[in-house]
Amino acid sequence: MLFDAHVHLGSWPFSFLPEYNAPQLAAHLKAHGIGRAAVAPLAAVLAPDPLPASRALLAAVRKVPALLPLPAVNPALAHWREQLDLAATGPLRAIKLYPNYHNYKLESPRFAPFFAEVAARGLRIVIGVRLEDERHRYFALNIKGVPVKSLAAFLKQYPKLHPLVLGLYLPELRELAKAAKNFSADTSCVEWIRSAETLAKEFPHDRILFSSHTPFFNTRAGVDKLTSGDLPAKVRTAFESANAERFFGL
Repeated sequence: MLFDAHVHLGSWPFSFLPEYNAPQLAAHLKAHGIGRAAVAPLAAVLAPDPLPASRALLAAVRKVPALLPLPAVNPALAHWREQLDLAATGPLRAIKLYPNYHNYKLESPRFAPFFAEVAARGLRIVIGVRLEDERHRYFALNIKGVPVKSLAAFLKQYPKLHPLVLGLYLPELRELAKAAKNFSADTSCVEWIRSAETLAKEFPHDRILFSSHTPFFNTRAGVDKLTSGDLPAKVRTAFESANAERFFGL
């Protein structure tokens, strides 16, 4: 079974995405061959404080073992330590960052204490570059993906951190890979001819994680992108689940 590194639970006000509760989401993913998923709270993206949404997520998935909660954290808020406390209680011991939606720059010096605390606690970092294909975005929601230059500056500033960067387009992934090696990436926004084979050819096999980006993207399309690829068995296993399990320490 696949491990999906990029899933959200909740509703999105700007498009008619499928709305699942936790058991329904787990059943939907299982029907597409996904056994476990790292799930972030969609309500936290637009909230002034992501903590209530993250708490609600942990409660919602508590009895659904296939869904592993990935709490959202906004380091620009004064109570970021409380947010980290919550993340430390989850099975993934990881945090999800949305720099573009929460209006901050990862490389800003003001966040040095935050990332030092994250490292000291042994928490894993997941960075969302984008939620939507910009061509489908609601016109008044003028939020662009996190710039590659910002990601590169952040990775250079914190060379001992190894975040998972979600939602990079292939040209962005290529550009970031030239600037840094201390990151992993996912498959969700890599749309190319023979996407899986391209990733296997151009990037280290241990740094690519499968993701469907459910419910924003079609789950089956994300799965087929990987499973239909002509990959060596070892690489396929790495992409499908082994890399995610290692990244999250499962």
